[in-house]
Amino acid sequence: MQEDDDYIVDFDFCGDWFGLTLRDGTREEAERLAAEYVAQFNPLHLRVSKDALQRQLVQIALNAFESGPVVVAVAYTEGGTLLADLVVYVYGEDGVRRPSPQEYLPKLVKWSYAEVKGEPLVAEVELPVGPAVRVQAMLAQKRRFGWGSKLSESLRYAVWPTGREEILLVEVDWQHFERTDEIVGLVAELVPTMRLVPTAPDVQSLRGHH
Repeated sequence: MQEDDDYIVDFDFCGDWFGLTLRDGTREEAERLAAEYVAQFNPLHLRVSKDALQRQLVQIALNAFESGPVVVAVAYTEGGTLLADLVVYVYGEDGVRRPSPQEYLPKLVKWSYAEVKGEPLVAEVELPVGPAVRVQAMLAQKRRFGWGSKLSESLRYAVWPTGREEILLVEVDWQHFERTDEIVGLVAELVPTMRLVPTAPDVQSLRGHH
């Protein structure tokens, strides 16, 4: 979980997901979170070394922190293969009307870092926290070196929380296409558990919120 100015964005993360949200963004913090996750794996089932798994988790946490998400999480197989990574961003400004789902849709079906292959799947859904638009697409990202593109799949939920001025964007990415149905199912179970927990005024003051 992580906090905005006056609320915390939280989910009911179960055994399939592990939170990698960093508060301070330090390597020490990332190492601690990664170690907690690695300790949950059964060594008899792991197909990678614990050290390699630890390094990958640390890198994911640190890289994600740079883009400013309020929530970061990952899902792995019991063998230590990354299934999917999840990030949540908050968009909005005080006093500025947030766009409607119809107005925001053109942005939702475009990815700044990749080309969309084919036609995205778009659907409107109702979540406990508010209405949302769900977009699923196949992406082709140019490789930094060499030829060709790296294919991946992405699932977005843009959420309009009731009574708020912000839009929450949940984005999940993966490359194991043979497990798409499984990953989509995990996300479909997780997203409805999203909730905004008000931050107590005294806690805000202690943490420097005004």
